[in-house]
Amino acid sequence: MKKLFKWILGLVGAFVALIIVLGIVAVIVFDSEDVKKQLVKTVKETTTAELVIEQELSLSFFPWLQVETGGVTLSQPASFKSDKTFLRVDGVVASIKLMPLISGDIEVGTVTLSGAELNLIKDHSGRSNLEALSEAQEKQVEQSRGGDEKSGSIGNLSLESLSLQNFTLNQYNGETLSQSFHLTNFGINDFKPEENTPITAEGSLKTGKRESQWEVTGELWVGKDFKQFKVNQLAAELDNLSEQFSSVALQGDLAMSMEEGSTKVNHQGVLKLNGQPIDMDLKSGFGQTTDLDVTLNAKRIELAGLLASTGEKTQAQSSGTVDLSPVADFLQSARIKGKLAIGELVLKNASFNNVSAKLSNKGATLMLNPFKADAFQGHVETVASVNFAAKPLALAVQPQFESIQVGDLLAAFFEMDKLTGLGELDLDMKTKGAGVKQMLQNLNGTGKLQLADGAFNGIDVAKLIETGLSLQALNKENYSGKTTFANLSSNIRANKGLIELPNFKLNSPLFDLVGKASTDANKETIAGNFQLQLKGRLKEALEAKYPKLKAKALPFELKGSWAEPRASIDVEALLKAQYQDKVDEKKKELEDKAKDELEDKLGDIFKRKKDN
Repeated sequence: MKKLFKWILGLVGAFVALIIVLGIVAVIVFDSEDVKKQLVKTVKETTTAELVIEQELSLSFFPWLQVETGGVTLSQPASFKSDKTFLRVDGVVASIKLMPLISGDIEVGTVTLSGAELNLIKDHSGRSNLEALSEAQEKQVEQSRGGDEKSGSIGNLSLESLSLQNFTLNQYNGETLSQSFHLTNFGINDFKPEENTPITAEGSLKTGKRESQWEVTGELWVGKDFKQFKVNQLAAELDNLSEQFSSVALQGDLAMSMEEGSTKVNHQGVLKLNGQPIDMDLKSGFGQTTDLDVTLNAKRIELAGLLASTGEKTQAQSSGTVDLSPVADFLQSARIKGKLAIGELVLKNASFNNVSAKLSNKGATLMLNPFKADAFQGHVETVASVNFAAKPLALAVQPQFESIQVGDLLAAFFEMDKLTGLGELDLDMKTKGAGVKQMLQNLNGTGKLQLADGAFNGIDVAKLIETGLSLQALNKENYSGKTTFANLSSNIRANKGLIELPNFKLNSPLFDLVGKASTDANKETIAGNFQLQLKGRLKEALEAKYPKLKAKALPFELKGSWAEPRASIDVEALLKAQYQDKVDEKKKELEDKAKDELEDKLGDIFKRKKDN
């Protein structure tokens, strides 16, 4: 960022210097082609890049010296290989007063650049063409100065107006265009150092198929040494950034100082996400690494669109709406620390109160350690991380939920109202994706679930047992109602969206259920095989009708989809199994009898043959 800012500032300064040179040359003699050759030669020696000026240099004199040209292109530096030009400018118009030059003052009239395009490219090694150009310039400057870093000073500088029209900055990763920043119009009038000057700018940002609109206003203050910058009453807004963020805005006061080896930026003001204000205090230093210290405070933030419904088929593709590689690149060279405090955070249908978190990063991974909040009528504390370099985003969490209503959690994130209960949930999970469904499909890790005083909605196990005991056919009525329980517990294993409960245990007033269950997030199916031990009136009814099943566990099976779960109790099969030994005994008796009869008949046949 520092190199880009200095380079753009240097670009404008280069055009001012061009006018000064032309003013001196014009006093003696003016030859457009000769001046162009000299400029091409100077640029080649300074940057190793090829400068081409297609149009003639048009010059006018007193009281203003004005130069106009167009068709300007600058190639990549010699050490950087690419077929794309580094810079293209369709039109340049600039003017400067001649007489103040005698006293060392510079009074610039109008500087207008139109139809400019700057291509920033990173090769496969991660080196950019801007770095290659800067390295070439610095090397030539050191050689020309002979190692002396001292530079001369100029007198007073003023600028009547500066206008940039249709300026485009393209960012490439190799040959792939990752994003395009377009400046429709930037204007500044009556500029003088150490005086506030109003500025306005507007344009667009294109990432993939999405195009966002932006605009900036404020008052610019620049120190005489051009190393101190301030933008007071800054108002910047970006609209239509993504499906999740319709607008992002920044307000407040911005200060920047360019020091040897680093650039410091401080901002105090308000960050707005979809119109929701967050107080922000930012201190940063840009050098070999970026040091970022930020404090964020908000009363209420609603991020309802960040996690999508499990039923939305388009959400698996939603991660493509925003190219987050610039965020990953920034984090790779940054050291972040910060604090987050939010009174109420609404994420989809869930509310987190008294939210606090410490922010840090490790490479392209942003860490929240710890994240604390009150939620689901209980408390949650977790270590969470988001890897912005992964495609799609990779999320890792280790949450501990204490005394929460699990039904509220499931309803909030998964739009499932099948389970309620008060208890604890400990997880150590990793996943990636943009929506809940995609996250479930990529879920890996372990956990533990313990619930009390809850219920399963949509399945009445007691009614199923009564139906099974009477050997009646099942229908939709058997799956209405709910099953209450006193306790439920199980470990949790997740592997690529297959979530297993290997030691599932449920205790209720009428029965105990033990076994294993699983759900496949990729197919949205459920399955389970259990042993059902009856209690109370159900136990009495079973033993009265089937005495042989006294103290026996019944086989209980669960299957179906998330939307339509199905459960069954195969009492008939169990009864057959209970009497299988008698069936086998009778079968053996019949087989032995048939064998004896066969042997007797064969014996008679052999005896008659012998007698004959």
